[in-house]
Amino acid sequence: MSYHDLPRDLLSVPLTDTELQGDVVDLVLGIEDCRSGALALMLCDEQDRGVQPVVLTDLPELGAVEDLRQVLDLLLPLVGERQGAVLVGRGRRRGLLPTDVDRAWHQATIESCARHGVRLLGYHLASPDGVAALPAPLQEAS
Repeated sequence: MSYHDLPRDLLSVPLTDTELQGDVVDLVLGIEDCRSGALALMLCDEQDRGVQPVVLTDLPELGAVEDLRQVLDLLLPLVGERQGAVLVGRGRRRGLLPTDVDRAWHQATIESCARHGVRLLGYHLASPDGVAALPAPLQEAS
């Protein structure tokens, strides 16, 4: 999977397919973004189509969950007002097995999205080794 696999009409395609989400995360987070632990958010419209990528760099790999919550509390209300959704990617220096910090960031993202009425389309880890999706929130997975 890579950004080379993206459809030509990407702006009109809902980002609901996990494989397509991984390709989008791969496009938005470059190798150096991954290695630096950057956070990518693809802000989506009410039909789950990507509208605006946001990449935050210079985040510590073991960053505090509270820092993430503050960032999400700034961005998600704007998305929620428009009944939008978000796709999230978190850069990793290497590997794709989630750490405790990854799981904490994932859970904080789920909670923030719920608090702001924003659909979380997916949360992915990205490294030079590839892209891997973390599980969907339980209510969506069942």
